[in-house]
Amino acid sequence: MFSTVNAVPTKDISTFTVNSEKSIDVNNDNAPKFVKKPVQYSISRNYGKTKGFETKKNVIKTKAGNKKYTFKTQYFLPMSWKSSNGLEYWYNCQSMVIQGKYMYIVSSSGYALNKGFIVRYDMNILKKYKLNSGKGMVELRKLGAALRDDKNLTSRQKKILKGVKKGPVFNKGHGQTLAYNPKTKSFWMLQDDNHDSTKIKLMHINMKTLKPSSIIKFSLKYNGKKITTPRVLTFDREGNFYFTKNRDMKSSKSILIFKNKIVNNKVQSKLVAKIVNRPGTFTQSLSINHVTKRLYIVSDGTFYTIPLKKLNAGTLTKHDLHYTVLATKREFEGIAFDRQGKIYLLLIRGTEVIKANSIYH
Repeated sequence: MFSTVNAVPTKDISTFTVNSEKSIDVNNDNAPKFVKKPVQYSISRNYGKTKGFETKKNVIKTKAGNKKYTFKTQYFLPMSWKSSNGLEYWYNCQSMVIQGKYMYIVSSSGYALNKGFIVRYDMNILKKYKLNSGKGMVELRKLGAALRDDKNLTSRQKKILKGVKKGPVFNKGHGQTLAYNPKTKSFWMLQDDNHDSTKIKLMHINMKTLKPSSIIKFSLKYNGKKITTPRVLTFDREGNFYFTKNRDMKSSKSILIFKNKIVNNKVQSKLVAKIVNRPGTFTQSLSINHVTKRLYIVSDGTFYTIPLKKLNAGTLTKHDLHYTVLATKREFEGIAFDRQGKIYLLLIRGTEVIKANSIYH
């Protein structure tokens, strides 16, 4: 049904023991109430009555926290597609990166566990054809439906199609870890296809082919035990990569932040902070805004931000954290930032990208 990329060269490099003695404990008891996963996630307001062909922007506002935003729909993304591989479903998106003029979205194939692909959107083309406003809001969805139904494309649809590139299907794992390393100008993902595995697999993603070119395997020990595969990933400008774990013996609502770097074919890692109160049930995304120099921890309907400099210096306090809880029960899947530092969130049911009106340093 789908052709999958060939076996990827893999290198097993090291096991590193994490020293937790120098990490800081931040008892952020000033945080908003923990946001539990809803019993049932919400669907976009007009998705049902428009049969997916939405034309009106959704608006989501802050309801709690010390930083207030208004998010509005930037793009309604295609829900289905058809290529040489046959019929495809693009609605189950998992992560997002904006780099230069391109927006990259990781999606599940809908056919096999842990399989998926990357879609690259040329935002210059999306802007040229005004796909983020008015009648243009529905056009990506209509283009996908036209391909799905084998309809002849209009001349305009053919031009828009040039702004969409889909990569091959590969074993991505859950898929919430697509990240860009500014130092090496490269893309990476964690292949978290086995959540109980203690062998962490870091995939290098070829930016042109949109598929993995190599995999680095390593293990980390914390408190005498190897940690299981992380679910989120981000890089700073120096090439350090960060991930979080929601596990801590002291509190089920705490979050651990790890900082890592590959040096001489070995992973060096340290626990930089324990945050007592994390945003919500699932950490859906982790990313650094290189304009504001803050680390964003995203859960469903909420995100916290942390100044990266203070995090790494060990001087972080609860008063340094920004808190935002949004008035929605939609499922959040990813966060990204443009050159100006504006925030974009990836939501599903139906799949869309929403953009914030503000930047807070």
